[in-house]
Amino acid sequence: MDLEQEWKNLSVEFNSEVDKTTIANITIDEQSHSLLQDLLFKLKWKLRWIRIIDVPILIMAFFAKGDLKYLLVLSFITYEIFRAMGINDLNKIKTSVDYNTNTKQVLIDNLAAIKRMLRGETIYGYIFIPLAGPTGLLAYRLYVHQTFEKVFNLPHFFLHAASLLLIGIPLIYVAKKMNDSIFSAPLKNLNEKIKSLMD
Repeated sequence: MDLEQEWKNLSVEFNSEVDKTTIANITIDEQSHSLLQDLLFKLKWKLRWIRIIDVPILIMAFFAKGDLKYLLVLSFITYEIFRAMGINDLNKIKTSVDYNTNTKQVLIDNLAAIKRMLRGETIYGYIFIPLAGPTGLLAYRLYVHQTFEKVFNLPHFFLHAASLLLIGIPLIYVAKKMNDSIFSAPLKNLNEKIKSLMD
């Protein structure tokens, strides 16, 4: 029995298995990275849209007169608070490939951060989508009448605001369906990736 030859054969087999494992890990990381990049691209665009909406509101506030200025500034601050919360969750998502970290745990943590961000947006939508109509009406009335006191004393103002609130409630369902169409497939793929790592 040639012990030296046996040792060489064993060494070749061991190195071959290590190479296969390394290639498998690289593949997992590349796939995970691709899934996360897809989700991050969509999440970042959500945050960009907040800026696209709220910066014009802030610019209008500089030129507005009377109490309309305060309403516009308050709207801007509300959008920015939501955006800051979204960025905070976005920063918790790890995107760099780290071979020293447990891939499954990184993906689980990232999935939790993504879901937390989307949950925050859903809560924000439940509150502010129905309020969009009444807020728009209030902004228009303030543009015409200048002060909150005059607007609130207008006949049927609160009735009109309430009717716009009711009309806005179905828009929550529309917004949820749009969100699902954008995020359901990538989130499902990420869940499947995590399950495959548990096998």
